[in-house]
Order: sequence, then structure tokens, then C-alpha cells
Amino acid sequence: MLSIGAILFARFICATILHLSLIEEVNSALMNMKFVLNHHYIFQRPNLAFMISYMHFFVTTATELCNVCIIITSLYPVSIVLNFIAIAIIAEFDNYVYGSMRNEYCKKLIEKNIAEKVLIVHHTTSKRCADDELSDVKDEDGNYRKLKIKFSDRSCGSKCMFSLYKICRIYFVSFYFYFLPFTSVMLSILVPMLTQTP
Repeated sequence: MLSIGAILFARFICATILHLSLIEEVNSALMNMKFVLNHHYIFQRPNLAFMISYMHFFVTTATELCNVCIIITSLYPVSIVLNFIAIAIIAEFDNYVYGSMRNEYCKKLIEKNIAEKVLIVHHTTSKRCADDELSDVKDEDGNYRKLKIKFSDRSCGSKCMFSLYKICRIYFVSFYFYFLPFTSVMLSILVPMLTQTP
């Protein structure tokens, strides 16, 4: 008979390893969402660019939540590890496809050295920025754009997308970043307690 401690330990380790491997992707998706919202004039279709970044965030976090659900339903350490490996391969599948591409123009456009030159932050929503500060980017009329973007200055669609970004950011900072691996341990204890008959 396997001890409960060994099962809980296997669940926690597997949840933590996948969490650490995906946390950079989730943070990158959030940064891309914010960049699109603050630099909409760079994109031909900013709504589509935002939704692609949002889907990246959503799919990555959903994959990790599925991993937690699968490993808490596994009863043996070997099956926990095997299920974790299967989910980890699925989570990294996009990176495998990206790595296998050769001489693709789209791949060259999103490489780090080009992205750092193109995706330069010119605007902010920071409270430390004064309302009258100007960025180094000019608008269509030749005037410098404001450095700070206020919520009231956004269009209706941009306000909705910014609210969605803020919800994702709150979820990331308050729960996902610190507590998601521990949910495998907490649920392993709470689910049997709540489902057992009196």
C-alpha cells in the first residue's frame, strides 16, 4: 500500500515542474497583451493581435489547470509522472513546431533580436508617469503622442480589452504565480473530504 505522502509529493513535484516551465510563456502573453493595448497604432488589426495574445495566455493556463486535474485523479506515483509527461509534451508542442521551422519569414520576424528592435515600449499606463509627458513617437499630424495612456482616453473596444487584460493580470499575480502548484496538494485533501459520505 502506497503512502499518502508519496502520492502528494509526486503530485506537488509534477505540478511545480510544469508550472515553472510555463510561467515565462504566461508572463510573455500578458506583456504582449499590454503592448498591443498601449501601441494599437503599430498594428493593422490590433484587436486580432490582442486576441492572439489572449488565446496564448488562456491556452497555456488551461493546459496547466488540466495537468492539475489529471494528476489529482491519478492514484499511483507512476501514473502521476506518466500523465505529467504527456501534458508537458502537449504544452511544449508549439515550441517543437517553432523549432522545426527552417527559413520561414514569419519565424525570422518573431526572433528575439528583431522583436527587441521592433517592439519598443513607447507608452505606459503607470501612475508614476505625468499626464503631460510626451513619448518619442509622432502621430499622423506630426505631433508627439502622449507617454501615458489613461483609461478614459481609450476607445470602447480598447476599454473592454484592457479590462480583460487586468482580470488576467490579477489572476496571474494573485493566484497563478504563487499558488497554482499547491492546488494539487489542497485538492488532493479537500476533494476526498467533501465527497465522502457521512
